[in-house]
Amino acid sequence: MAYTVVGMFPNNEDAAKASEKLDNNGFSKEDYNVSSYRRNEIIDNDLHYDYNEDEKTTGFWDWLFGEDHEDRKRYSYAGTKSNIVTVYTNDSDRAEEARDIMNDMGAINVNDFTKDYYPQSEEFINDRDRNLDPENRARIIAKARSGAYLDNNREYSFRKRDGMTDPMDSAGDLS
Repeated sequence: MAYTVVGMFPNNEDAAKASEKLDNNGFSKEDYNVSSYRRNEIIDNDLHYDYNEDEKTTGFWDWLFGEDHEDRKRYSYAGTKSNIVTVYTNDSDRAEEARDIMNDMGAINVNDFTKDYYPQSEEFINDRDRNLDPENRARIIAKARSGAYLDNNREYSFRKRDGMTDPMDSAGDLS
């Protein structure tokens, strides 16, 4: 079986450390990819903005998550602020080793990272497969390597959301 391991890092230094540790543990450069992100502007509060990603990035998330729209949107949004390390392997032990390396090097917990932008429903909170414990932040997905990949410099554009973005209470007043 083939595996794809995805780890997201909040800064270039952590992603570089993960890459170096993968190298030191026998992963070849052909077996993993480091993709940095770039925003076209600095935004104080993402909650008031929608974002667009490039076509290859969209294709990568669609390929990786298929019909799982909840995970797709969370990983896609986390990618707007994260450097992404993707490891491909045909061996489950190597996939677990790659996951452990990324966790040790500071991979984020995507669910925690995105909870303000995508509030978690009761169904989502109760779904154990989605709620990763802090020791398992990088994620192993049983997916073979494909032509879908992340460019090294993904760029995101943002636009102010139309309408209200502040939550309302049951009487219709802004909280």
